[in-house]
Amino acid sequence: MPVLSKIAIVFKSAAYRQKWVLLTVLLILLCFWLVLQHSARKGVARSLAEQDTSNAVLLHALEDTVVRSFQSVNSSMQTLAESLAQPDSGLDINTVLREQLRIAPQLRAVELLDPRGLVIASGTKSQGSQGSYACLKTLSSEPLTEFVIESPRQGRYPNDPFAAQSPHRYIPFCVPVRDAAGQLARVLVASINPQYFYSLFTSVTDSFPSYIQLYRYDGDKLLGTGIVAPDMSLLLAGVKAKNWGQFRTSIAENKYLVSYRSTSLLPLILVLVSDEASALAAWRHDEKMMGLFLLVMSIISIVVALVIAVLREKRWQAEGDIHLLSTAIRSTANAVFITNKQGEIYWINKAFTQLTGYSFADVKGKNPRLLKSGYQQEDFYRGLWATILSGDSWRGELINRHKRGHTLVVEQTITPIFDEKGCLEHFVAVHEDVTARKSAEEKALYLADYDALTGLPNRRYFERHVQQIFTYSDHRIEVAVLFMDLDRFKDINDTLGHEAGDALLIHTTTNLQGLMDENYLLARLGGDEFAILVKHVASQKQLTSFASKVLGAVTEPFHYANDVFNITCSVGVASGSSRVSDASKILRQADMAMYRAKQAGKNTFRFFDEAMDALIQRRVYLQRQLEIALLSETAFSLRYQPQIETTTGRIYGAEALIRWEISEGEWVAPDEFITLAEETGQILGIGVWLMRSLFQQMAEWNRRGIPFGIISMNISAVQLARDSLAERLVKMMKEFAIPAEQLCVEITETTLMTNPEKVMDNLKRLKQAGISLSIDDFGTGYSSMSYLKAIDASELKIDRSFIIGIGGEGSDEHIVRATIALAHSLNLDTVAEGVETEEQLAFLKALSCDYIQGYLFSKPLTVEDFERFIDARAQA
Repeated sequence: MPVLSKIAIVFKSAAYRQKWVLLTVLLILLCFWLVLQHSARKGVARSLAEQDTSNAVLLHALEDTVVRSFQSVNSSMQTLAESLAQPDSGLDINTVLREQLRIAPQLRAVELLDPRGLVIASGTKSQGSQGSYACLKTLSSEPLTEFVIESPRQGRYPNDPFAAQSPHRYIPFCVPVRDAAGQLARVLVASINPQYFYSLFTSVTDSFPSYIQLYRYDGDKLLGTGIVAPDMSLLLAGVKAKNWGQFRTSIAENKYLVSYRSTSLLPLILVLVSDEASALAAWRHDEKMMGLFLLVMSIISIVVALVIAVLREKRWQAEGDIHLLSTAIRSTANAVFITNKQGEIYWINKAFTQLTGYSFADVKGKNPRLLKSGYQQEDFYRGLWATILSGDSWRGELINRHKRGHTLVVEQTITPIFDEKGCLEHFVAVHEDVTARKSAEEKALYLADYDALTGLPNRRYFERHVQQIFTYSDHRIEVAVLFMDLDRFKDINDTLGHEAGDALLIHTTTNLQGLMDENYLLARLGGDEFAILVKHVASQKQLTSFASKVLGAVTEPFHYANDVFNITCSVGVASGSSRVSDASKILRQADMAMYRAKQAGKNTFRFFDEAMDALIQRRVYLQRQLEIALLSETAFSLRYQPQIETTTGRIYGAEALIRWEISEGEWVAPDEFITLAEETGQILGIGVWLMRSLFQQMAEWNRRGIPFGIISMNISAVQLARDSLAERLVKMMKEFAIPAEQLCVEITETTLMTNPEKVMDNLKRLKQAGISLSIDDFGTGYSSMSYLKAIDASELKIDRSFIIGIGGEGSDEHIVRATIALAHSLNLDTVAEGVETEEQLAFLKALSCDYIQGYLFSKPLTVEDFERFIDARAQA
């Protein structure tokens, strides 16, 4: 009998005799089939629900990290913008930007642009380049805009030479720097590094199959992982309806869950897209396994074991998702704690312990009020609870107390969590320690009103305080202002260095503070100038006594190193009534009295009197006469002082000098009216007259063939800083056909101290036109070497004050010698002005000084006399 036939007979017999077993097996199979069908429906629903929960929680954690990263950039840039907005802040902007770039991992570059897009300072090497940013127009036209996030740009950073070939991008983050009037002065552009966020996203997508994108509110994509992106119309419609949520949609014939969150503080939308197939993959696998179990009903124990294994697998997967979420929250740098709806803490992360000092055992089941410092009132906390109990998130600053007792400032976000039925279940609180940032902000505010060296109020604080007394005083009081200027302070700075000068200022401050009480306010106005406000003045005798005490306090011996110095000061005193006088007037009077004390021999004090007021009247009179002179054709005239080649004695050229005859026979010294014109802005009109008159004369000389050489023309720093001088000058030279090689523009070395951006633009245009630049009065200003490097000059003029000292016992000869050596090492010609003796000429010849100017050869000459001088030199 064949073997198969025997087997069939055995099965038939067993089936007949064990029919109840078969029926039992069939019943068990039917039960398992029904269970499998039911489990399939429930499993799909449960997997999708778990996907919903995981996406929402993970997206919340990601949103907080991303938003705080952007806020960190915004906070840093806003603080930096406020520092840059302060006038005369003394900051080295490039160093500050590089330091900001070093401490901000989110950034690749930080640049400071002017409103036209020119990079004027950079944390990289982009200074001087032109940036094209749409945010410049937005910030200029919308003064209330605090920042603008632009679309990603190609390259690693602005002006990346390999941007076209680079796969990298950067996101411009623009912050305005506004002046005191609220106008856009500059723009800070921080180049945000997308790779910083991609590394954060990758840590999630590597363990949780999903795609993460970051959009602006207008739908423009800033960041993204993967190629799957949701329909923007659906996404923006969802954001418009609610700032967080999720929906399921089909993308490229596949189904996805799209979760999104937006924030009211930043125009950003964070999107998490996860594949439904990935979420259901585990359950589909389980379903197949259970189908296999039905085919192998003969091995009931294995089926049970496999079912248990499947159930355990599902449990492990659910625990794995929760573990991932828990790990992400535990590892975040911000402190996080979770409470129930009664406010009792039942979970904290490690960062919470590091921030507050409290362990989980210390806070478990307790209310967060244990962190209260007492700085916030009960109304503050009532508002907080009202917000979160209504279902809204709360964000703000809190001053908490550390377990050890000290306080810390945190930015806290509290978000309510709801169950499936929409009932409030928990609260999640996220803390960020901003103590250091707040301290830096307070320090910046302090430095705005106080002198960093002495700790005294500065000029801004002092003048504001005086103004408040005159403006808001309820009753009439007599006040006085003492202006002090240290005598011989520059000598100590020059001989012992700035460290000794700083020590002297601190020594003087300490001595003066010993005279102060509640009726006095001592301030350092700048440099070696101090001021004292005296309230409730009883008599002039009191002021005389106090001024004498001030002189005595300042003259106390100053010990530095192994030397002892006796420093003195000059004091000007002005007094008045808060109901009769005004702040600006009394400050001006005290300043004038101080200069009178200087003129009286120093180490004394002078009270303001009417004679000093005559100086003010003189200024007003001259200002009015200047207005008349600018409308006249004959009030101003030019003189020409020849410049001689040292080696040959030939005429090199001349310096054009302006003169003003206010009335017949009454001449006003240039030092007097030029200074006044610079202060009033009338120098711009004078400058136009000077250029036109000079170019007319030069054109006439050129027509007649007179070899006048090179004419030097002085340009005021005010003209360079406020006027498009270069454009005007070049246009006028073309009008009169003046060759560029016939003109030299003289500027002082301190010219760049006023509006350096505008000044440098004018100087650059002059150099491009071929006009020579000469640095006048070299060595008498500030930071001579730094400005010498900044100004691309052709010629350097040695100030007359050094030339006069040649042949004496002072250090002037050494200064002249060093100046000429320095100029020649930099390929600069040298001109010595104010040469009056043969001894001075011989000394300068020995040092190979290039050109000489002074009374030794000629005083400033009229046009006719200058022409005769040229003829005489030509015939000699």
